[in-house]
Amino acid sequence: MDEKGFIFTVDASLALIVVIVLTATITAYTLLPYYQGEDHQHLETLADSILETMEQSGQLRTDAVYYSSGDASLIAKANADLNTTLGMLVPSGIAYRITMTSGNSYVVQNTTGTRNLLTSNDIATKVKVISGPQEGWVGRAYYKIEQVQFEDQTDTAVTTLWNFHNWLQNFDPWDGGLSTYKYWGMSGTSSSSSPKSISFYINGTSINGAKFLIGSCYDRNSWTSPSAFGANFILNGNNNKHNITSAKFGSALYYTTYNSGGTYRRYMYNYLGNISNSELNIGTNNFYLNFFANSYHELPWFSIIGNYTTTMKVPQGVVTATSDFPDIAGAGTSSNSLTYDLNTGTVTNSSGSSISWNTIQSSDINTNKPFQITGIPYGTSTGSAVASVSNVYLPPNTRLFDAYTVINPYGGVDRAIVQVKNSKGTWQTIFTSFGSYTERDDGGYGNIPGILNIAPYLTSGNNQVRVIIWDDAPSSDNDLVGLTSCYSIIKYSQLPIRWDTYPFDSKQYDDSTATQTKTFKVDSDAQEAILFIGTGLDTKNITVTIKNSTGASSTLYSSGPVPFSLDLGDLDAAKTTHLLTTINPNGTYQLKPGNYTISLSITPGASYESGDYGGSSRPSGAISYNAIANPEIFSGTRVSIVYPKFLSSIWVDSFASNPTDAKTIAANNLTNTLRSYGYTVDTSQIKTEAIYTGDVPNSIPVRLELWKQ
Repeated sequence: MDEKGFIFTVDASLALIVVIVLTATITAYTLLPYYQGEDHQHLETLADSILETMEQSGQLRTDAVYYSSGDASLIAKANADLNTTLGMLVPSGIAYRITMTSGNSYVVQNTTGTRNLLTSNDIATKVKVISGPQEGWVGRAYYKIEQVQFEDQTDTAVTTLWNFHNWLQNFDPWDGGLSTYKYWGMSGTSSSSSPKSISFYINGTSINGAKFLIGSCYDRNSWTSPSAFGANFILNGNNNKHNITSAKFGSALYYTTYNSGGTYRRYMYNYLGNISNSELNIGTNNFYLNFFANSYHELPWFSIIGNYTTTMKVPQGVVTATSDFPDIAGAGTSSNSLTYDLNTGTVTNSSGSSISWNTIQSSDINTNKPFQITGIPYGTSTGSAVASVSNVYLPPNTRLFDAYTVINPYGGVDRAIVQVKNSKGTWQTIFTSFGSYTERDDGGYGNIPGILNIAPYLTSGNNQVRVIIWDDAPSSDNDLVGLTSCYSIIKYSQLPIRWDTYPFDSKQYDDSTATQTKTFKVDSDAQEAILFIGTGLDTKNITVTIKNSTGASSTLYSSGPVPFSLDLGDLDAAKTTHLLTTINPNGTYQLKPGNYTISLSITPGASYESGDYGGSSRPSGAISYNAIANPEIFSGTRVSIVYPKFLSSIWVDSFASNPTDAKTIAANNLTNTLRSYGYTVDTSQIKTEAIYTGDVPNSIPVRLELWKQ
């Protein structure tokens, strides 16, 4: 599958044959990259798969009926059917010729355009003998669609709005103790400094509510009567809503020892609170903490998880399917597994387990409880981990337009790995915090993705997406980590809509700002150009600039907060100079065909706000108050160009003992098929026909030849 996302499998049974007529805006959709640029054996495999799919769909049998009729118009229709289907299934750069013997021999081939390969020394051939249809009548119904309309699609989004994943005492001035430096954040490094708010952004049409978690640690060599600190969580200036006493934290979730005699203990507490929708703003929100602590108290994690709705326009007939991940949280060691319930705040202890890094690369694992991960190649070699898996089902014979996974971590999460196992059954790593995904030299500390593009890794059928996060756990220092309300979304259709996707690369940078540039193309009749944005949770603002093929540039979005998406066409049309759009006299616009580059520049917040160290490695001593966190851009950042216009006839076949029933059944099947994927059908525009099948041979050889230069 390339970025345009056509999915093709051999075991599919097509209920729908899409015939593209007079299209200038629909290009042929290629197959999986496995088939591109490969040798003779792969061409044979491709040919066999195509014949199998065409037989299962009923197309070969129907076209055999047309050829056997001897009617010139039906023979021409069979030629067009075969040419259109093969043009869609055979990747560009591969020439094809299909021969069907139904009485006479009929040949359809294409060696023009990107298939301009008249000769080859190596032609892959596959032959399939199909059975002729039963004696009776084949009914055919078709419906012409010229353009699908856009419609508003409302989704509920649950995202981690803010997460602090370090120990606040690792940062200046809080290394002097929470009893002295009572606010997080602060306007300076003096103990008398006033509070300074930390901001986060909610992008949506309405807010449903939120949760927040505050971790508290009691760290002392004499651990008689340990307790949590108290804290006032001030959100958007409200001082009275969330004043949390020490007692409200309840009992410690667990404790860890960090010396051989066991006299030094860290008791870990967690408070779970709810935030009403009236306390939050669409747009920018601000908070800070006021501690009521002694010199033994520390802040190990803090998280805000929001629930809100978003609305975007999608073409009618595009199916959106959501696959949820089970929530999981806790801390794991080789001897004990502590599971935390985010909804109730309760904990459950069970026997622990260890899973090696090498095992994770190729095997299924138990994701029902936290565990210890060992042999990590970067950072600390041992981590306290949780994992969750979702099943993503992609129906056969559909075009996959967009697919992404939203990851909502919380707690002391330091690193992550994300993997996909497609329907062929092999785990493939699509993200790790370290390696090529970071510029830091310590294994990508704090490089935790929010949104990742998974479209290139999915195949037709059942796919699994696995997310594993962990806290660096040297010795027995294990922090609570969790995943909540994570999900994968795929958008697909059987309509020949064109939807081109241009993803960015996942990367954590070692500077205080970061810029990534990608190219994209707009062809005639494109109607939507959307930039979806997936950056680090600590990103404060972004700037988006486009440039056309002449070198002219325009900043469409300047130093603004991070939205879920930006409509590039709307932003360009609102400018006085237009690079991407042509403005019509009535005030509407069209996207301007051409080649473009788009640059995304991001700026994160202060290191102490998120727990990132900033730079390429952790400096010695406390992290400076003025340090800036590491900026991160993930592959969930992507440009989508959508083309709703096409001219297509949708066909469905059926067999019956008489022509009237054959046409009626075909018309009903077509209506149900179109409605099943959201298309509004004008049944008066459905056309039907019936053809007698008694003259078709019992056995019909079909030969498909493929070749490259």
